[in-house]
Amino acid sequence: MNTMIIVPAAIAAAAGLGWLLFRSRSSAQPPRREEPQASNWTVTKVTRETPSTVSLEFDASLDFKAGQFVLLRPNRELPWRAYSFSRAPGQPLRLTIKRVEGGAVSTFVTEKLTEGSSIEVKGPFGQFVLPEGGKHILMLAGGSGVTPMIGFLHELAQKGWPAKVTLIDANRSADEQILRKELDELVASSGAKLQIIHVLDDGGPDGSVKRGPMTKDVVSALLEGIEAPDVVTLCGPTGMMESCNAVVRERFPSAKLIEEKFTAVVASVGADAIAHEVELVDGDKTKTFTVREGEPVLQAARRAKVELAAGCESGVCGTCRVKMRRGQIETPEESCLTAEERSQGYALVCIGKAKAPCSIEPAP
Repeated sequence: MNTMIIVPAAIAAAAGLGWLLFRSRSSAQPPRREEPQASNWTVTKVTRETPSTVSLEFDASLDFKAGQFVLLRPNRELPWRAYSFSRAPGQPLRLTIKRVEGGAVSTFVTEKLTEGSSIEVKGPFGQFVLPEGGKHILMLAGGSGVTPMIGFLHELAQKGWPAKVTLIDANRSADEQILRKELDELVASSGAKLQIIHVLDDGGPDGSVKRGPMTKDVVSALLEGIEAPDVVTLCGPTGMMESCNAVVRERFPSAKLIEEKFTAVVASVGADAIAHEVELVDGDKTKTFTVREGEPVLQAARRAKVELAAGCESGVCGTCRVKMRRGQIETPEESCLTAEERSQGYALVCIGKAKAPCSIEPAP
């Protein structure tokens, strides 16, 4: 299977963190572009989509690709978080954001932002984009994972539906289906090119909808009889992603699989794991904290209440880049760091893990 693993960016994770997003690399990887500068966007419209979800529209413009995300923060007291566009380029900018339990940014956005509010935004980021040439695209979405898929659908509609699309949209209940009316309108205007299968954990108010949750057995049954796709896009909660990934790899081994998880990089590490001391040198100030092997450095820093810059928290935007003074922080190959940056001693703390005691400083 030809696979791109995009494990945010875009809506928040269970702890209010950004999308976990990795991408495939090639030996001829281009240099990473400079991080976009922050801009101030004014909210022009707030639409309540579900009890926990709002759509925000803005007076801004931005050159981006369907499926990409931006980093957003409502004010400087809150951290940056990653959210995807729920429209295609050429349409008014829209972010559709779901509140998550414990998520400071998503809670602020969904409960306190109003028309006229100003927020800081930088981007776009991300490689969760449709490849050219697909004839049948299978989209598997869970909860707010449908938002970048809707951007894909609008893009395909703009192009006259060059591909047949099957979307499986899974949610807990009917009142939490995001942009359901818009999806129905896309089906009606697609000339039978778009089919949507709705899945609800409770089976819907009358029990007529496919019943979830998206276990392997449920996913396998849903894909029974579906025409083999050449492209599969997958986005949603971790459990659903794992089930879908396993079934898709077995059922459609030749399809190109593109994944994006709405999951923070949070590692479960035993208290008896080997621990290393990390020294953070910032100008004339030095702080130290302990990180366990197998644990992202950013996670350990937060536990110790040591402030480190972060953005998407998924290895995509480079906001958390640090310069190694000594020691090693192992950053996965599937990240935004280029070979040149690695050779110069840079690492990412959001997904990087210390392999020995080390000293770091903020990247210039």
